Amino acid sequence: MFTIGQVAKKVGVGIGAIRFYERKGLLDAVARNEQNNRLYTEQEITWLIFLRCLRETGMSVEEIKKYHDMVKAGTATLPERITLIQNQKKQLLDDIEAKKIQLIHLEHKLERYYAGENY
Repeated sequence: MFTIGQVAKKVGVGIGAIRFYERKGLLDAVARNEQNNRLYTEQEITWLIFLRCLRETGMSVEEIKKYHDMVKAGTATLPERITLIQNQKKQLLDDIEAKKIQLIHLEHKLERYYAGENY
């Protein structure tokens, strides 16, 4: 079992973010010790790492909540979950392509500057 501070370090998010995820229903209520401190399992840490991944790909809190609810509902929701993750993957790939184009523009601008051009 891990404290919220240990989990925050392992996952790479702030303690406030973990509490926010709990308030929003993205993380189920966790066990507490005799001092009422939160205690997290490896499974909860794994979920938080994936949750962070989803956020970093641009998935909204509302979409993650929908996904989390589907996971809790069981295997009957697998087709919907697959579609949701496939859509997020496509969006991420589109974002990567856009960033590649932006990088090319910056590289061209630098080449012009290195060549002594002023624009």
